[in-house]
Amino acid sequence: MQKAIVWGTVLGVILLVGIGMIYALRAPRTAPKTYPADKGPNFIDVTAYPAKMQEAYKRFTNKCSRCHTVARPINSTFTPEEWRKYVYKMMRKPGSGLNPKTAEEIIEFLIYDAQHREKKTK
Repeated sequence: MQKAIVWGTVLGVILLVGIGMIYALRAPRTAPKTYPADKGPNFIDVTAYPAKMQEAYKRFTNKCSRCHTVARPINSTFTPEEWRKYVYKMMRKPGSGLNPKTAEEIIEFLIYDAQHREKKTK
């Protein structure tokens, strides 16, 4: 009698898990948000940048690609103050891997890059 109850419970759990999996697989998936900046280039040629900025670029690509495409910040046209707000907002997101020191380094790179590429295109 006890074996029948145990097997009935096990089979019931397996059935419920199977039904749950079927519903989970059939649920509509939402596409990740994309922004116009995501469609632009996803790299910067930093060979002409100072060594400090080249190192900051590596950290920038490593940290920022955890949550979104690197193209998003590369193709954004923020002011220095907007970059500061944006990076600190990203720092508060779980899993960003950013701390205040790293965030400042990335902000410094983004501001330098924006000014450097701005002069190049004019």
